Amino acid sequence: MFKPSLLLAASLLVLAPVAQAQTMSQPAPQVAAAPVAPLVVEQARVEAHQAFLAGDALRGRGSATPDEAVAAAYVAARFQEYGLTPAPGMTGFLQTAGVVQRPPSQPGRRPRYDVVAPEGAERITTNAIGWLQGSDPSAGVIMISAHLDHLGVRDGVIMHGANDDASGVTAVLELARTLAGGEQPKRSILFVAYGSEELGLLGSLWFARNPPVPISSIVANLEIEMIGDQDPNMPAGIMMMTGFERSNFGPSLKERGALIAPDIYPDEHFFERSDNYQLALQGVVAHTISGWATIPSYHSADDTNENIDFPFMTQAIQSLVEPIRWLATSDFKPDWVEGGKPEPRQPR
Repeated sequence: MFKPSLLLAASLLVLAPVAQAQTMSQPAPQVAAAPVAPLVVEQARVEAHQAFLAGDALRGRGSATPDEAVAAAYVAARFQEYGLTPAPGMTGFLQTAGVVQRPPSQPGRRPRYDVVAPEGAERITTNAIGWLQGSDPSAGVIMISAHLDHLGVRDGVIMHGANDDASGVTAVLELARTLAGGEQPKRSILFVAYGSEELGLLGSLWFARNPPVPISSIVANLEIEMIGDQDPNMPAGIMMMTGFERSNFGPSLKERGALIAPDIYPDEHFFERSDNYQLALQGVVAHTISGWATIPSYHSADDTNENIDFPFMTQAIQSLVEPIRWLATSDFKPDWVEGGKPEPRQPR
């Protein structure tokens, strides 16, 4: 007879392969995929960006000044932090141009400004440009933009420009952070902060003349300007889009949750007065969204962070995240309606 210990050992040796086979034949337990984290715009980040961009240290971010250049460097640093890369053909995140003054077009009118190559220019303006690579290089590019500059210091008073247009730049930054933190989009996305808008849309003019990607590849441009407060004449929580009726871009974004509606001030011609217009003249479906375009603090010393409605601003930016992500992952291409596309200006 076997001793009990030897019998037990033998039994285990016989049964072990059977147990192993049974274990191997059983399917591995299914592990649920981790849910995609929501792309959340954070009010604390919104306030932090505003505190820097519209703080005393930047002295109102005057057009084509070192203060504007510091603001551009800040935006570029955030782009890099969020995982964006320089745009194709660029070695960094900054695009510079020289600013020159031209004689008035007619006697009695103010001098005009133009942009030229930066080499040797006395005044330099700076665009900050970041690139989020899409999975399909042939699918086109979405562009989100705002302008960096404001009025600088006038008569010893800092014109902070918290709403005009630090708020738009903050929106670009938060959209860059949230969209870069999600799944890779099909289309690439350009995030742009222009310089020298206040001198006559100069940063966007230089961009349009020297785009890092072909203008024809830009599917749509959404410019964000002055979203720091709510227009009391608009429905609660809603921003207006300039030229809303000119294309199917706005209605498509609104259908997917963007808190936007048509421009209620068509006689002000806001569509032609912001940086979107430089791209629209090149054929790109380009519009600007704004919170309160006729706000009393416009171009005044009262345009400060103390007068920003941060909950409204944060909610406004948040409402753009999913519609932009949809646009960047879909095959939908915005188009002008008949008669909506602006005609290029005739040279004078």
